[in-house]
Amino acid sequence: MASLLSERRLPWGVSQWLTRYKQEAMRRYCDYQALATRPYATGEDCPHFELHILLGHRHVGMTLWSVKSFLHYAGRKYTVVLHEDGSLTDKDIATLARHLVNARIVRKSVADEQIREQIKHFPNCCAYRFSPKETTDHRGVKYDMHIFALRLFDFNLLSAATKVLVLDADVLFFKKPQEIINWAEDPADRNSLFSIEQYVPLRNVRYEVTGFERKVPPPTDANAGLLCLDKRAYDLEAIETWIDRNRELMDKLATFEQHAYNHLVKRKGGSMALPDSYSFNYTDDTVVATHFAIKHLFFGNLHRLQHILA
Repeated sequence: MASLLSERRLPWGVSQWLTRYKQEAMRRYCDYQALATRPYATGEDCPHFELHILLGHRHVGMTLWSVKSFLHYAGRKYTVVLHEDGSLTDKDIATLARHLVNARIVRKSVADEQIREQIKHFPNCCAYRFSPKETTDHRGVKYDMHIFALRLFDFNLLSAATKVLVLDADVLFFKKPQEIINWAEDPADRNSLFSIEQYVPLRNVRYEVTGFERKVPPPTDANAGLLCLDKRAYDLEAIETWIDRNRELMDKLATFEQHAYNHLVKRKGGSMALPDSYSFNYTDDTVVATHFAIKHLFFGNLHRLQHILA
């Protein structure tokens, strides 16, 4: 009987509630574990390169795991810039400062003023950056889809570096990212590197992930969750024109900023995808890094780093 019940599809509302409950429990444990990892120094190596990440109150623990895993396996003290979405508490700020020593934390209220001045002559850019658009994800969680405009504008306009690693908080590193290190530390390399979403998850009747398969045809677009951007490809006028041509998508696509990055990368030319060892959701012992868009997979793989970062 138990076996038969386990195979039955739960009502959608019950299934989603259970998923959210389990995931939030895993998130809380992730945050607790992050506080037990050691501090990492930043801001001492390679001044023309910076790591930028967008985070809110819910992502503090994930950010610590993500950034520390990168710094640990890179073996460098790169500059880290943390852009908050307006939800960080004073305690969050203190935690981040204690764990990522000398990291720069950009408060949204301050960034709003600085970015408004820099893009005031670009009305389409202003519309995207300064007009919140609330939407709801497939789990019923509401969020502002335009918040990702910070990754497009703030990461680049509030940086003096010529090279920027655009990183999501749900990316973990498990080996030395030699390709990124080589790119970051070579000022003459004017190209960009990017990850791609090469796998699609397979799910059972309970919507649980049971495996992965490669997408056919293979994708070619960049995923902005792990993007090595040479800022000499960054062009506000090009972004302004692109937004004007795609304005109808601005309020429909949460990945609008990612599409803009793809436009910049392709417009510049000469860039290339990172190898398959920089994976998306799928992970194994051979990967360098994995972008876990499926969050319970992120939480479920922290054990691979716990003793290393402790």
